[in-house]
Amino acid sequence: MKKIAILIPQFYWGGMPQVASKLIKLLQNRYKITLILVNSKLEVRVDYFDANLIRLQGNQIKKLKQLRRIFHINRFEAIISFGLVDNLLNILFNTFRKSHVIITEHSSKSFENAIEPNKLKRYLFKFVIKYVYPFANAIVAVSYGIKTDLVTNFKLKKIKVIYNPSTDTHVSVPLDKQDEILIKNIKASNGKILLNVGRITRAKGQLSLVKQMQFLDKDKHLILLGEGPDAKVLKEAIRRYHLEKVVHIIGYRSNIASWMRVADVYVSLSWFEGFPTVFIEAVENQLPIISADIFSGPREILSNGSIKNYTNKLDYPCYLPNGVLTDRFDFRDRKNDFDMVERNFSMAIQKYFEEPKTKKSESLTLINNMQIRQQYIDLIEY
Repeated sequence: MKKIAILIPQFYWGGMPQVASKLIKLLQNRYKITLILVNSKLEVRVDYFDANLIRLQGNQIKKLKQLRRIFHINRFEAIISFGLVDNLLNILFNTFRKSHVIITEHSSKSFENAIEPNKLKRYLFKFVIKYVYPFANAIVAVSYGIKTDLVTNFKLKKIKVIYNPSTDTHVSVPLDKQDEILIKNIKASNGKILLNVGRITRAKGQLSLVKQMQFLDKDKHLILLGEGPDAKVLKEAIRRYHLEKVVHIIGYRSNIASWMRVADVYVSLSWFEGFPTVFIEAVENQLPIISADIFSGPREILSNGSIKNYTNKLDYPCYLPNGVLTDRFDFRDRKNDFDMVERNFSMAIQKYFEEPKTKKSESLTLINNMQIRQQYIDLIEY
């Protein structure tokens, strides 16, 4: 059995560990897989199945030496890396080896680079993507939006689009007792649950989700599943706008599917995405999505793959098979009016519940796990 490695920062939070986990499950009956985690401190929360787990130890220099030794000893058929830094390490350590270097991109890099406060890092990141990425044997973008971004803003070529695998929606973990009580109280008063899942940061847009709640009827409840550096900011906003009764910060939960089955709609005002796995989970649990039409992912997922061109203008709110797209905004534009974005978003939610349109996501046929498996096999054994 051939050996491959997956190189990734951590298996603690975010979409990339979820994608890597699903990829391990799809490939483990064909390859002997080693999962290499660069961060040795964060807890491992995501299933890595039968993969051999290696967590790099020590300071940065010791980790680099350890990683180089791992690659030298194992002589993997291929190394699949996730994230810019790990992609760089993959290329630097393996370009002149026989291992096949496969790098993957999971977000719109020009947008992600814009939120980096350090100018030197912004320059270095752009340099790596533009001039180092081409040395990889294969560049995988997980959406057509990411491919468009890489081609347009970094002049990259020969990019392969492979969507993220679907999830195991049949797996259901019961809700905690206090969570059940909260949901029961909301439903008892005919309330509607707006669900959002993700790390609580500026770029994930939870603050705007909180602020737009002031424009909605009080039967709407926003439930935020996640943790992160901006949790305190959200709590202050909840107090400032007197939303304590309708906004609930739950914290980290692993039973996302169970929450989706009791929610009425999934909501997102992220500044940018890639091909969000939580959107895939929502559709598979027949939970409609209301999201801003950002780069990238929502347009492709909500249209079930029928809209892949991000330059085509849409009329908002745009009703699609798997939900509703609201106005596109660019957080990099200083003239952008976030108050208007939030108000329009709340209007789209209100309209969604008032009009007799379908209240279930239809399908996600653009994702085929066996096809995704074969696409990666083709890259590994090229």
